[in-house]
Amino acid sequence: MRNLAIFFITTLFVANLYAQTTTCDTLNASVTNLETSVTNQQALVSKLSDDIGTMADKINVMANKIVATEQLLSNTLITLTGNTSLVNSVVLTAPLDSTLAYKTTPPTLRLSDSATQYLLYASKDANFDRANSLVIYIDSSDALSKAWTQIADLASSNNDVIFIAVKSIKNSVISTLSNGVKLTLE
Repeated sequence: MRNLAIFFITTLFVANLYAQTTTCDTLNASVTNLETSVTNQQALVSKLSDDIGTMADKINVMANKIVATEQLLSNTLITLTGNTSLVNSVVLTAPLDSTLAYKTTPPTLRLSDSATQYLLYASKDANFDRANSLVIYIDSSDALSKAWTQIADLASSNNDVIFIAVKSIKNSVISTLSNGVKLTLE
């Protein structure tokens, strides 16, 4: 009987030891699978980050091409309407230089020749460099309000500072570029 009891206890011990070994093996396999999964996820996140950077570069190139296209379209508009001659300069009398303006509401623009149609130039710099500028055809206060969103976005990328100037269109003739005005948007 004693031998039977020892056999029974030994069998239970071996079975328990086997179960613990199997559990440890399963746990080790799970940890290894988890480590592999985490490594794969890190590689995927790194690849996605690289792809996003590449996409941002392509968007920047596309944005520059859009600006160039807008300038080309404004020149085409002038050519199509036969406005190739220039009149005397126009002066932007309002707003004044270094005026505080609002991102949500365009300022009142006054031109010395009282033209109601004009090309509005908005730029990150006072030189109105093509790469940092917008040129938008304005023929109403509604058109100015719609354009102002684009101008406010451009200013946001330039510490909320924007330079504006105009070329007036009056009696089918376009003027030279007016004086530039610096605006700070809030």
